[in-house]
Amino acid sequence: MRGRALQFSKYSGAGNDFVITEADWPHERAAPVARRVCSRATGVGVDGLILVRRLGPRRVGARFFNPDGSPFATCGNGTRCAARFAVDHGLVDAGRFVVDTAVADIDATVTEDGVDLVYRIQVAIAGCHRVDGPDGPAMGWLVQVGLPHFVLPVAAQPDGPIDPICRPIRHLPALGREGANVNLVQLDDRSSGSIRTFERGVEGETLACGSGAMASALALHAADLCEPGLSLRVRGGDALHITVPEEPPAPNSIAVVGLTGPALHIFDGSFRSDP
Repeated sequence: MRGRALQFSKYSGAGNDFVITEADWPHERAAPVARRVCSRATGVGVDGLILVRRLGPRRVGARFFNPDGSPFATCGNGTRCAARFAVDHGLVDAGRFVVDTAVADIDATVTEDGVDLVYRIQVAIAGCHRVDGPDGPAMGWLVQVGLPHFVLPVAAQPDGPIDPICRPIRHLPALGREGANVNLVQLDDRSSGSIRTFERGVEGETLACGSGAMASALALHAADLCEPGLSLRVRGGDALHITVPEEPPAPNSIAVVGLTGPALHIFDGSFRSDP
């Protein structure tokens, strides 16, 4: 990359923003690029880097990297943006195709209004844990959907920053060595609500998290707190619609989960990603 500029496109999935480029780099090359390009002080300023490549006439690959350079296996908002990028750049035709990620093959359908994703993914709702929530001690669930999410129902979303609540939870030893993303979910009724997410790797709140919305719908439906179709308003103002199986999935089984939401092209640019 030294001596050359990175050609990229910036996309936003419900406020979750990414730099996307057509590439297939190993981790040791992608990680330093992600650290530089994602920086909001000295880079483009985004929530992650996505590498997209064509694998066939109806198939593309997508790999995701956090601002700290660490890879992550799946990303609902990022996958929608990767799918939109693939169509915009002629890697595949619009309609239904497959996005190959590290954790699952995801069916994507790109329309004018948004992107529909269908996951067939291994799911595990690991159990309840008591934590300090915004209103005192509360119970939440650790959910694995390719990466770990802690789902905590709240009576109302906090008025201010969620970092003081979520950062200690994100590092709880009970959630594993690398911790988990943390999702605060307020239900308005059994089919709608709102969600705020603190993402590891970003180490702060993002405007949206698709996998967090999926994990939340799975946990809340398993607890009989919501219907199998749930719309969640994200911090960025958009709504993500999630569909989960009527019957809660057995531990570590494959579940079919749908995720629908926006994916917008913001701008194209070039960035000198080497020091």
